[in-house]
Amino acid sequence: MLTVNDPATVAAVTAAFDAYEAALIANDVPALQAFFWDSPEAIRFGVNEQLYGADEIAAFRQNRVINFSQRRGLRTTVTTLGPEIGSVMYEYVSKVSGIERQGRQSQLWTLIDGNWRIVAAHVSLAPFTPPAGPDWTVYLKHAAAAQNLTIEPSHQLGVTRNLEVIARLAGPLLAMELPDETEPAPVFNP
Repeated sequence: MLTVNDPATVAAVTAAFDAYEAALIANDVPALQAFFWDSPEAIRFGVNEQLYGADEIAAFRQNRVINFSQRRGLRTTVTTLGPEIGSVMYEYVSKVSGIERQGRQSQLWTLIDGNWRIVAAHVSLAPFTPPAGPDWTVYLKHAAAAQNLTIEPSHQLGVTRNLEVIARLAGPLLAMELPDETEPAPVFNP
């Protein structure tokens, strides 16, 4: 029977992914190349490129200069299938040409000769639309601190999106003008 998400395997894939991310942010090209399976079967689909095989991936890395120092993760999901296969789905925000964009990265990892290697990867970008009006990220930070709440980083994007929806729904009610002489009812009578 297939073991899904064995804790030791999840921890190993997570550690490999974290090391890959550190190499990406540092633009450590030799380390980045080493994370990919050294095979003509390795695949990396990027935002503007389709790379087939370790040689094409290496050539791409050698010719690419990029600064990911402002990249920040939003959500990481690691799923393992047995002791030798894992997938990582990663959502992040990064500045690309001065514009903040939300990215999605998926990787298929496998254990080859005792080392975790990326067999296939895909990266895509979408425009990142900050909330109109209040900065709900800042509001969430301060509201959580005032209530002594800890909101896990993986949940913060969802909470801020819910705050945006609540604000949009409440907007028409809050915009409704009431005469100055209107008093709140002391007792509700249906």
